[in-house]
Amino acid sequence: MKIFKTPDERALCEAIGRINYTNPFAPERLTLEKTILQHNYEESGDVWNLHSTLHAAKSRRNIGHLNTIATQKILELQQRIATAKTGIDEAELLIFENSSIYYMFEKYRERQLEELLNGVKSTVYPEFEAEFNHLNLSRTHRYQAPHTFAVFAQITRAFNHIFDFIIGSTPAAGKLRADIWQSIFSYDIYRYNRVLYKCMQNITTLITGESGSGKELVAQAIANARYIPFNAAVRSFAKDYRSCFHPIHLAAMPGTLIESELFGHRKGAFTGALDNRIGHFEQCQSCDSVFLDEIGEIGEDIQVKLLRILQSRKFRRIGESESRDFQGKVIAATNRDLPQAIADGKFRNDLYYRLCADQIITPPLRQLLNGSPVELTNFVRVLACRLLDNEEAEIFTPQAVKWITANLTMQYPWPGNVRELEQCVRNLLIRGHYSPCMLSGHATTANELAGQIRRGELNANSLLQAYTRQIFQQCGSYTATAERLKLDRRTVKRYLDNSADINGTN
Repeated sequence: MKIFKTPDERALCEAIGRINYTNPFAPERLTLEKTILQHNYEESGDVWNLHSTLHAAKSRRNIGHLNTIATQKILELQQRIATAKTGIDEAELLIFENSSIYYMFEKYRERQLEELLNGVKSTVYPEFEAEFNHLNLSRTHRYQAPHTFAVFAQITRAFNHIFDFIIGSTPAAGKLRADIWQSIFSYDIYRYNRVLYKCMQNITTLITGESGSGKELVAQAIANARYIPFNAAVRSFAKDYRSCFHPIHLAAMPGTLIESELFGHRKGAFTGALDNRIGHFEQCQSCDSVFLDEIGEIGEDIQVKLLRILQSRKFRRIGESESRDFQGKVIAATNRDLPQAIADGKFRNDLYYRLCADQIITPPLRQLLNGSPVELTNFVRVLACRLLDNEEAEIFTPQAVKWITANLTMQYPWPGNVRELEQCVRNLLIRGHYSPCMLSGHATTANELAGQIRRGELNANSLLQAYTRQIFQQCGSYTATAERLKLDRRTVKRYLDNSADINGTN
């Protein structure tokens, strides 16, 4: 027996069924919405964007219309199946199951999100499981209620964290969101749902990009959206997702401390090791992630040990011979050109190939803004809301944008990226003005520095300070800048200490 009355009805349900298996930040998602809603679809831009009030309102209305259509259609088809007098066509049952998955996700999404944010035992799961069984979604074992509930929670966390951390509606912002989504679920979510969810921790993610472009936010979005099993018997997840992110800022630590932080140590293993210590690798469950920030700054001895753990998934505490298992995922980040570092003999190529199985490149702020005052307004508003309440942020935002466009212009390159814009917002809030990249009264953007040199405006000390600042903006850390300039790290720090704003890390 056929459950679809017309080819159009079948095509509609096929489109509904594909939505949950589509990257929501890829163009295909909007194409599916247009296919389903047709004349009811409201154009909301080429990129999903909930930070723009206008686009967000249209997107939410589209989702509301889509959910109404899906709900009506699923209930109608369910009634047809229940009253069928002969066997149902298997292909059509599969279409019904896939479209029912979307219906179930949207029906329980908000309540599930509330429970996730509050970290409470699930009260919605019994109702979810009862309707799941009523729709007979475990018929072919393609779907099981606890696993489906866990994947729904993961999708909800991923969607919300990617939007929380990645601002903007330009193509660059849309691509970054889509890339993060693929790092979490892969490009084939059907395969992810079947098997990949169990082994994504074995794939390392490398995040590269300019200093201040949000690499740690990308890492946190991925870590917060990892798969966490759901235990139906106790109606709770195996772990609170908020405790699954373990960031380590490698450039700020000497080698021995890095080893202790990562691998742990035995009491008495070295001077100062007064007790046994459990490192981050040992703390990790399969749903945990260790974030190795500034991995391009570490020495070869640490590189060798990281290579070993990525190859074998085993490690040893300092001072012990016993091997222990690492169960989590490694996410690494750097603003250095690792292929060039390999060519210079400063980074191991075998470690690089272990790191770059999955790579994300964070775009600079100038690409995210793309010369648009609207995009600048969205960024400033989000940053202002982190400091002020919403009402005051709405008052402050147009004032800040007016100052920036009048004094810096929309062509300002933001060499410090989002971190610099954040400091600009803070300066405008406190001082009412912002002086970018200033050392001893001299601007150090590349063009202005070249002009000052041509005009002979800099004395020897100011020239060294300005050029050091210029290289620091490219490298993003004292260590990398010192290596590039062949200077002592303390000398670099001394040249930079007089700057108004250092957009990097120690």
